[in-house]
Amino acid sequence: MDKNIGKKLDGRYEIIELIGVGGMADVYKANDILDNKTVAVKILKSEFSENEEFLRRFRNESKAIAVLSHPNIVRVFDVGFTDKIQYIVMEYIDGITLDEYMIKEGRLDWKDAVHYIMQILRALSHAHSKGVVHRDIKPQNIMVLTDGTIKVMDFGIAKFAREEGLGDNIQAIGSVHYISPEQARSDVTDEKSDIYSVGIVMYEMLTGVKPFDTDNALSIALMQMQVNAKPPRQINPDIPEALEEIILKAIEKNPADRYQSAVKMIEDIEKFKSSPQSVFGYYEEENNINMNDKNKNEESNTKFFKSLDPTIYKPLKKNQKTHEEDVPEEKPVIPEDDDVDEEYVEKRSMFIPILSGVSIVVIIVAVCFIFGLLYNYFGGDGSDNKEFQLVSLVGLDYNYVQQEYGHLIEVKTDDNKAEYSSYDKGVILSQDPEAGKEIKPGTTVNVILSKGPKMVNVYSIDPGFSAEQAKALLVDQGFEVQEKWINSDSVEYGNAISTTPEGGFAMKEGSCIVLYISRGPVVLDVDMPDLIGKTQEEATKILEDRDLKVLTAEISSDKKAGTVAMQSHSANQKIKTDTEVTIWISNGQPPQMSMPIEIPFPVNAHGIFTFRAYIDGTLSVEEANVNADYTQKKTLTLVSSGGKKDVRVTIINQATNQEAEVCRYEFSFDDNKTKKQISDTVQEAFESVGGIQIVTTPPVTTPPAVTTTPAGSETTDITTAAGDWEATQSTAAN
Repeated sequence: MDKNIGKKLDGRYEIIELIGVGGMADVYKANDILDNKTVAVKILKSEFSENEEFLRRFRNESKAIAVLSHPNIVRVFDVGFTDKIQYIVMEYIDGITLDEYMIKEGRLDWKDAVHYIMQILRALSHAHSKGVVHRDIKPQNIMVLTDGTIKVMDFGIAKFAREEGLGDNIQAIGSVHYISPEQARSDVTDEKSDIYSVGIVMYEMLTGVKPFDTDNALSIALMQMQVNAKPPRQINPDIPEALEEIILKAIEKNPADRYQSAVKMIEDIEKFKSSPQSVFGYYEEENNINMNDKNKNEESNTKFFKSLDPTIYKPLKKNQKTHEEDVPEEKPVIPEDDDVDEEYVEKRSMFIPILSGVSIVVIIVAVCFIFGLLYNYFGGDGSDNKEFQLVSLVGLDYNYVQQEYGHLIEVKTDDNKAEYSSYDKGVILSQDPEAGKEIKPGTTVNVILSKGPKMVNVYSIDPGFSAEQAKALLVDQGFEVQEKWINSDSVEYGNAISTTPEGGFAMKEGSCIVLYISRGPVVLDVDMPDLIGKTQEEATKILEDRDLKVLTAEISSDKKAGTVAMQSHSANQKIKTDTEVTIWISNGQPPQMSMPIEIPFPVNAHGIFTFRAYIDGTLSVEEANVNADYTQKKTLTLVSSGGKKDVRVTIINQATNQEAEVCRYEFSFDDNKTKKQISDTVQEAFESVGGIQIVTTPPVTTPPAVTTTPAGSETTDITTAAGDWEATQSTAAN
């Protein structure tokens, strides 16, 4: 049985079961008794607890992750370093690694791949903003939760970007399939190394294969430095062209040609998402002209590296360290006799003598060259030794400098001038003369060494202290303070309870101390805060401090990208602790809103018309062949993003091609969907384009007048005359 299972670390973390085994540490599931929650505890293996290199890497991880707080990075809650055990307490993740997910799913759909890569890039953008470079991005170090959330973990070989000069000395190498060319060369690494690794992961997601893969780890490292990857669309033609360009730019061999930051890569992916059919044109000339020749060369190079015997490579330089777990020593695989064809034997038999001959010539030339240099510097003509340029010693271990440069210079140090620093003990902080100076062999170079980080005993916090007093005491000691509010039945609200690590424990100056502050006795109801406009990180912390569960989703909104645009519970509402609260995070793109506009026709409208609607002078909607003889109105639906817009509608008589303005509005395309009418000229518009039917009325005939005959003259029967007129009118009508 594992000896750690059942242990209670620091009287608080009860180890339950082993859930992961790594090269230098094991990961356990544990119960945090104080906070009553499940956590993950990473414990350095006992066989490495006295190894300074592994201790440094383990402390690097705790230091790196302690300054990070991001939804896509595994959170660290506590650290513990004693002579007997070293551990990091982290967020417990219920999920699988991205590597396991890719094995299960195979080649990923580009939409899924982009969803995961964006989260990885956001995590790295946050880490880089804090000066932390991961340097070991790979699918095995990325967790996939059941809801699709990504968590980046294992900052075991991370370094702070401000630690310049450590690159050549540390020699921290990530997994060989995903390392950048500069890591393979053991050069100084920065944020662009992480970009390269992300590009390799993205390549594998979309193609289902690694761009560089052989049976020999050293061959893969050389391919990372010298061989261009096959364009991913040649493996999977379904990959959009713009996405291929993004991958190829991320995995450029020269860091200057890559994306210079995670933010820049995110920007290109966002552009691609908004227009998947577009292209960036980064590789247009190369793709059209040289791609075929390039691919032939890459295929030839790949075959060459696969066939090489690793023993013929030049050994690493003296100051280049390596790690067994990163670049394992592998023996060449000799094929069985049945598997070796004559062509293979012939090629190999010719290759080895030629290569051996070339190697001998190179060695002879190199020996002569080195002899010439030594001759020029140290003798030959009896003159004084020639000067040479002093290299930078800052960041190098004192003993290493003595070993490597002791025959050229005299390195002296004064123990009384040694200083505390973030560098390990014995590392050179400054030198005199400075690097670049021309000096003669034997010159004395005075250096100041690091004492290592200053160790400070954590102040013992009295539960009667207020949170402000306790925090001030710890800050005065040089510590960073992370506040953690918890319920307490014995300590008043706002007062300090304790610290982790506890008082009296020796910690590095600048370390993060967790200060537990009382929120008073357990309560069932809390006030829902107003989170609108806050960043996702700020909103998450506010909710978690109130013991509320946080769910996140993305939404289109005109609010600043990355801030809360909407929340599931209204502000100041009383809700119970442990309630799930959803916050919608703005993507910075205003939502598209639709608004209808109805145009009633005049009663005597006649003809066939075209209606056009303009938003801020730009044609938005056009509908033709509207017959006014069969309909009495027309409704146009306008779509636009939020904000006030000028809307103008015109009518065109398709018979005469005359156009006139029908109406004008000021629309507010937002949640209120309000509109203000500026003008209504429907009747006039129809009249001006000839869209009104003119009705003609028949003339009215007046009956003949009846005259009075004077007495004595001839008379006519009035009734008969009227009747004759009516008959005449009837006949005319018929």
